[in-house]
Amino acid sequence: MARTTPLRWRDIADDLRRRIESGDLASEDGSSGRRPLPPEKELELHYRASRNTVRDALAWLRQQGYVVSEQGKGTFVVPRPDIVHVTLRAVELGLAPGAVSDDWYNRDAAIPVGRNASVSQVKVEVQEGTKVIARYLQTKSGSEFISRHQEIFLDDKPWVLQTSFYPLEFATNGASRLLYPRDIPEGAVAYLGEALGYREVGFHDEIKARVPDENEKRFFRLGDSAASVVFETVRTAYSSDGKAFRVTVTVWPADRTRLHYNDGDVPLDVLKTPGLASTDEPGTDSPAEAAGGG
Repeated sequence: MARTTPLRWRDIADDLRRRIESGDLASEDGSSGRRPLPPEKELELHYRASRNTVRDALAWLRQQGYVVSEQGKGTFVVPRPDIVHVTLRAVELGLAPGAVSDDWYNRDAAIPVGRNASVSQVKVEVQEGTKVIARYLQTKSGSEFISRHQEIFLDDKPWVLQTSFYPLEFATNGASRLLYPRDIPEGAVAYLGEALGYREVGFHDEIKARVPDENEKRFFRLGDSAASVVFETVRTAYSSDGKAFRVTVTVWPADRTRLHYNDGDVPLDVLKTPGLASTDEPGTDSPAEAAGGG
């Protein structure tokens, strides 16, 4: 039904964005799976707006990464990526970081059931650590560290960037494999236990959302929209003497990642398949909205 009063371009853009996020603009293009927006003429009639006003609204949606226009074909909704649910605290499953496993569990998270994770070759560097890394590892500013960096893929698609930091003296004191540009199949934590006697008794996670840098934009194929942010988790592992011996910085694209923790008596199906208790289907309320929260 046509509206009775004209709208500004931002009002139109906000309404179209809401309809895109709710799934109201359903796909009619079964061959490609993309969702086309109504033609400009139809939008002009629906919103009782001029052509320029509608085009300004569409230009804003393109800038924010919601739609893409193709000459002679129309304007299409940019597909939303599949949501990946990741358990960061998997102790209840016997999958604590550093567990002896060939799976991605020894990289600090349990991958979703039925998904296949693969990793790039390890890139190893010896570098002077930043003040932040030095603080996490409880060492002096300017100390040298070993960094081990990998790109991680899920079902052959870019998924995670991860870098772990270790004091350089670990290598000179017997853990020389940290310097090799190869994976450590049993996990670095298990290896440090064998080589140096370190035993992880706990870890601390710090999580923040931030704007991606240029390398992260390239790897995750992110744009400049408001949705193009990343989660950064910083996990510090501690030994029985209370000393930090490893810091792992992991970067996840926020538009396709949900991070989960477990604590206490949690049903087994929730532990094994996080995310099934919630939903990312269009048109559903978030837990806060369902509870009436703001």
